[in-house]
Amino acid sequence: MIEIKEMPDGSSFIISSVADFCDAMGYCEFKAKHFLKGIRPPQTKITIEGTKAHEKQEQYEREHFELVPINKEELANLTKDVECAYEAIQTRLLVPLKFGDEKLLMLIFGRADKLIRNKGMLIVEESKFPDNATRFLEKFEPYPDQKLQTLLYLNSHFTSASSFEPSDWFEIPHNEKVWIINIKNKNTGESIKIFRGIQTREAEEFLKDNLRRFALITLGKLEPKHHQNVRKCKPCRFKDCEYMIK
Repeated sequence: MIEIKEMPDGSSFIISSVADFCDAMGYCEFKAKHFLKGIRPPQTKITIEGTKAHEKQEQYEREHFELVPINKEELANLTKDVECAYEAIQTRLLVPLKFGDEKLLMLIFGRADKLIRNKGMLIVEESKFPDNATRFLEKFEPYPDQKLQTLLYLNSHFTSASSFEPSDWFEIPHNEKVWIINIKNKNTGESIKIFRGIQTREAEEFLKDNLRRFALITLGKLEPKHHQNVRKCKPCRFKDCEYMIK
């Protein structure tokens, strides 16, 4: 979902899910126009199978690992290692932006697969179950939408209460930020390829640039830029998209 609300002072408040943000900025910017209109693409066999694989992984973790409630005192202790998985934690990234004299707020919300603090490092791990996982074997970098997703999580506040009230959000102190994207076989759950990296200054600028561009596109102040890639348009679930290359 992507929504624009008006604040009491007349400024704009943009709300978006992590999934829709990454779909627009990491795959096709024109998707933002569809999401703003409330248009959702139909589910395909591939997306349904991917969702089922994700649910299967979560069920396995529920059955084989003991999950304990999040302890804020332990989270505040930088020397304490912690691990939060699937339903245990959600993310909230609140971004104040300014364009000239115009101010606005943007909230990007989501749910990380796995969040870990190990030896002072804050680590976000996302599992992906593509239809053809072997195509990642020759890749040296994940796709932009995958990297954007982990960067959004790494720079967010967190909540265990599914709350949109900032008073319910908390930080996890850390010295360094690390992202992991785990490409898995959707049938066996076996890892095929693991991408990992430290959040660098370059990655921070990459995220900031995308946040600002997304805000301008959403507000209609900037026209989306077409990727001009027929290989992206062909598998797109928006089959009736007026911007599709044929």
